Amino acid sequence: MRKIENFFKSMLEAIGVIGSFITISWAIFQDTLGEIEIICPWLLVFIFFIISFIYALSTNWPKTKIKLKLSEKVTAEVFFGDLFTSKEIIVIPVNEYFDTIVDEKIISSKTLHGIFVINYFGGNEADLKKQISNELNDVDHIDVNSGRSAGNKKKYPLGTVCQVKKDDKIFFLVALTKFNENDRAEVKNSEYQRVLCDLFSYVEQNSQGRKLNIPLIGAGHSGVNLSKQKILEFLLFSIGLKDNLTLIGGVNIVLHNSIKSEIDLNSAEILFNSIGS
Repeated sequence: MRKIENFFKSMLEAIGVIGSFITISWAIFQDTLGEIEIICPWLLVFIFFIISFIYALSTNWPKTKIKLKLSEKVTAEVFFGDLFTSKEIIVIPVNEYFDTIVDEKIISSKTLHGIFVINYFGGNEADLKKQISNELNDVDHIDVNSGRSAGNKKKYPLGTVCQVKKDDKIFFLVALTKFNENDRAEVKNSEYQRVLCDLFSYVEQNSQGRKLNIPLIGAGHSGVNLSKQKILEFLLFSIGLKDNLTLIGGVNIVLHNSIKSEIDLNSAEILFNSIGS
């Protein structure tokens, strides 16, 4: 529905511009234009309609990449692609225990958390656990779940971030989800807001001007009760509204190709350009 509305809005804008141009031209060159014999007025109307239609079509053709100025200090690029081909800093949502076991119960191999563990630390889980332990050594945990049969025991507040390095890549692991009574990882909408706030506070202090690459946080199986489009818009707003956030290298929001049908980058661009103007 929004796409249709934007299409007709663009058509009306084009018709308005053409109409204004004709009105102004007639006022300035009335004597000259008055001598021109219009053989078929309806042909001109049809031409104006076609021009407006082509403009609206080109303006609203589904985009796969947009660039937005979210604040005076932050520019974002949003595009579809593979997050793990990104350079510099990559954000990975994890659970509250910062688990490292991919067994389809604690961590699913289909999540970003699981793919990260397998692709970068498969066969060397000890290295990953050591880095996480060292990074979180001075961070207060909220509980020790000694009853857990597998996985880490220490539970950390949602929004906790730790830094892990592998080869030439830097990963910011952010605790996004917690386990409910059915051992399903989830996050409530109110908690999701807090996670983003804490994440960008950490980024402000630790990115050191490097480019930040973020997935569509909360769009997986975490339970955020919003559409993919709303999650994207909320993420962009969260970045833009974060006080004093400076990202010299900018930020990339990398969307998975599987959600193309659920994301309208044209609408996001129109929304944030209108706010910026």
